[in-house]
Amino acid sequence: MVNRLVVNRLEALAPLLLLIHHGLIYNEVGQLAKLRGVDFGPAIETPLDGRLPFVPLAILPYMTFWVLPVMAFGYLYWKRGFDPDPYRRIFAALLVLTLCCMALWILFPVHVGLRFDEARLAEHGILGKFIFLTYAAATPWNACPSFHVAGSWILYRILRLYVSPLPRIFLALMILITVSTVLIKIHYVLDVVFGLLIGELAFRLVLKRLEDRQAFARVSPRRPRGGSRGLAIY
Repeated sequence: MVNRLVVNRLEALAPLLLLIHHGLIYNEVGQLAKLRGVDFGPAIETPLDGRLPFVPLAILPYMTFWVLPVMAFGYLYWKRGFDPDPYRRIFAALLVLTLCCMALWILFPVHVGLRFDEARLAEHGILGKFIFLTYAAATPWNACPSFHVAGSWILYRILRLYVSPLPRIFLALMILITVSTVLIKIHYVLDVVFGLLIGELAFRLVLKRLEDRQAFARVSPRRPRGGSRGLAIY
């Protein structure tokens, strides 16, 4: 009984651990994109990118993204407990999302050419310092789609699917994080558009379909009737 509870909790934690792992290899994927030797950034930059203001205060909601998964899943665990069934489906959707984003980053490298230099950022005090550190910590090559946007959007959709009513704070955070990506000049506008699109597609085509079919509802190690070993999914 205790072992089963431990396994259930580990399965429920799997989506959160996946996002943490994604963060750990994010820059390495950017290095692979850089090695391609091509840059599609100029092709997706629009006049709107140059007209949008630089808002140093936007770094605060941008940095919130790094704790958003903990907030979102912490709220899910509180409301739904650790029954692994929905978390298996969430894991599948997040895995598809992260793999698709990584594939796009490598196949179509986009380098952000909007970032300000350290001297310009120093004019904005501590907020400028935060932005400089963010620039230094995040590769400029994994721009399109924006995972800040895609991840925020799918986490919001996940919460909306499994928790009702959902506190409006999560919608507010998603909007602020999305807007912040262009206001601190770390993404192009089209990075945001594609981020929203791929996040929604991962939700609709993977998570929602798995949920409608109640996929992975029970996974048993029993042997199938055909005699071969494997997992039987009911």
